[in-house]
Amino acid sequence: MRKIFSAISLFIVCSYSFAQKDTSKNMSWGTVHKGILAGVGTISVGEMPAFNITNAYITGNLEYYAQRNVSIRGDAFFFVNSLTQNSPLVRNSGIYFGAFYHFNTHSGFDPLIGFQPGWSVTKMTAQNDLSPPALTNSYKDATSLCPLASVVVGFNFFAEKWFHIQANVRYTAGQYLAPSSQGGVFADQNNISELSFSFGLGFNIDVFPRRRGPAGNPSF
Repeated sequence: MRKIFSAISLFIVCSYSFAQKDTSKNMSWGTVHKGILAGVGTISVGEMPAFNITNAYITGNLEYYAQRNVSIRGDAFFFVNSLTQNSPLVRNSGIYFGAFYHFNTHSGFDPLIGFQPGWSVTKMTAQNDLSPPALTNSYKDATSLCPLASVVVGFNFFAEKWFHIQANVRYTAGQYLAPSSQGGVFADQNNISELSFSFGLGFNIDVFPRRRGPAGNPSF
């Protein structure tokens, strides 16, 4: 996993260096601005250190730029499978919603940071060999609704009028609480915190087209 995130870091640095060049030839639409509505479909890979497993997701998000530097965004994660053998994780799909801050670059390169709380529908197989004797067989393949909190850093790159690319690194903190059949007492609690990376292609439209002055420059 270290190699994956080393490659991610190199990719982000290279993308930032590329964005520092003159992008005016490609950015006929203009730079990032208020009124953009953007949607992205991505694939995501995440690692759960508590179980030493790697998971694969299909993800998507919808984002609206309320201001040049502030956007609101909702994300959905659909759990595909664990890429690690003998994983106790059966299901881990979730949704997130929150706000993002975008740093000014005066180009199509759009670095961002944000906070998104959310919920996951998580299902894990019973770990009877690890459970206290009193809780053995008290649950099996239990599904639980788990509250989450996540921090996201990444970037969008608007290279065309209608399309852009997006890359995110997300740290999600969460706890899985398995319900017991014995008086509603929780049978198990597991740390499902996860570090994930996503990359994908998206579309964007200008909800409020910018007015242009006599010289052809945006008026806001």
